[in-house]
Amino acid sequence: MPYAVQGAEIAHLPTAPWASSIRRLAIVFIALALAATLIAIDAPQAQAGQSSAGGGSQAGRIIRIAKSHIGAKFRLGTEGMRYFDCSGFVYRVYKQAGLISRIGGNRKRAAGYYAWFRKRGLVSRGNPRPGDLIVWTKKGHIAHIGIYMQGNRAISALTSGVRTHRVGSLDTKFKAYLHVRLAR
Repeated sequence: MPYAVQGAEIAHLPTAPWASSIRRLAIVFIALALAATLIAIDAPQAQAGQSSAGGGSQAGRIIRIAKSHIGAKFRLGTEGMRYFDCSGFVYRVYKQAGLISRIGGNRKRAAGYYAWFRKRGLVSRGNPRPGDLIVWTKKGHIAHIGIYMQGNRAISALTSGVRTHRVGSLDTKFKAYLHVRLAR
């Protein structure tokens, strides 16, 4: 039975001259298999991101994430996951989608989002697209914000919780659409 002796060198057994070539070939084969796997995983996401509609586009991702929060309760000053206020809901959805830079990069109040978009010339009263933001006023002040879905429907955190509703069905007055410039 061999014993290790401190300071002793390890004896190397001779290997066949072709053994290192087989190891290199095996490493190349594994690298190619991993690359093919990554391409197969990323390809459907890349194709979906180029589509003009559907759940794979940026707008589709925003709507899908927003809908996943339906039923969450309202609590002023919160941004999820179980409780939201209106601007916290918008912030959370865009953050989850990895698109927070499209709406100013940080959490704002509804009036802050309106100001940010207005400064960039991205506010209008028409031509909403899925994923755009919507603001409503009460007594002349920005009072509520939500996300436009399509077909004159929006989703937002109301005092009754996160739900979908018609754009004109709130007790606040429609003010404007904030155009987010998402891939659709």
